[in-house]
Amino acid sequence: MKKPLVKIILIFIISAALLAGCAMGPRAESAPGLSADENAVYVSNMQHIYKVDTKAGTELWRYPATGSVQVVLYAPPLLHESSVFVGDLANKFHRLDAASGSETWSFTEADGWFQAKAATNGDVIVAPSSDRNVYALNADGTLKWKYSGEFGYVAEPIILENSVIVAGLDHNLVSLNLESGEQQWITTLKGAMIAAPAYDPASGSLFVGSLGNEMLSIDSKTGKVNWTYGENGEISPIYATPILVGESLIFADESGKVFALDPATGSVEWTLDAGGETVAGILPLEESFVIALEKGELRAYKLADRTPLWTRTLDGKLYTTPVVSADKIVVAVTKGQTLLQAFDLAGNPVWSFTPAK
Repeated sequence: MKKPLVKIILIFIISAALLAGCAMGPRAESAPGLSADENAVYVSNMQHIYKVDTKAGTELWRYPATGSVQVVLYAPPLLHESSVFVGDLANKFHRLDAASGSETWSFTEADGWFQAKAATNGDVIVAPSSDRNVYALNADGTLKWKYSGEFGYVAEPIILENSVIVAGLDHNLVSLNLESGEQQWITTLKGAMIAAPAYDPASGSLFVGSLGNEMLSIDSKTGKVNWTYGENGEISPIYATPILVGESLIFADESGKVFALDPATGSVEWTLDAGGETVAGILPLEESFVIALEKGELRAYKLADRTPLWTRTLDGKLYTTPVVSADKIVVAVTKGQTLLQAFDLAGNPVWSFTPAK
């Protein structure tokens, strides 16, 4: 197993799932899970999920109100209308009221951790687990169906009409019927997948990278591989979801090299060395993009010609893809003095958030 698989505890979790493929206890550390809407940022970290006001950087609520060593949360929260959906490392999946943070129901039938962000179409919630199962829940939290794979799941699913696409640690990308959970197709990659594919509705293509040093375009209807990039050793492991910007597919590999490919052919349009290792995804802005390097650097580049715009150095490690909320770039920090740091779009610090004890 390569060095990147053990350099953060998140990957320790993956390694444990690969070896055991079964239930695990809640004692672990990982990178914070981060989501946002226009008014607030939601971050899962250790014993709580926090809702933080985007304008002021102040805590609005935390769940649970009183922390417990038996409850650990790192999955990125799923925000949908008035609800927040999030799983924990004590094998429970929760629906919270977004306004108050109070729990409305919890699903307790899983035998493993919920590390991945869930997905929903409003009627069905799809929650992958480390116990080798993907759980589909009804709106009231009852089980609709479950699908079993070979190893655990830590990647966010994506829902396409009546299908759900799930990337697994077992190297398999699968399409399931959203109503029944029946497998529609399966495509096997060279390595484990720990992030969701990107989807292009215009072409119907999925774009997914793996720890097997590859980026693929896959037909979402059939599972047929359109093209593969990386077969000649051009890239290192890919940990995050690629992005589609204009007519380019852009992603970063573990070494910190950024690639832009033609989505139709997989041919290289340009490359950039960001100057440090990364497991976080790329944040697209209107005319630029931001990349978070593991060593604690946040870097912005002009999209048109990749001119460096600014660099900010934070105290701590960066493993989580930054988000944008109300024209602020928000970064989650691992093992730093602050949990969240917000910047304006020019890279100027706006506020930081450290949870009160």
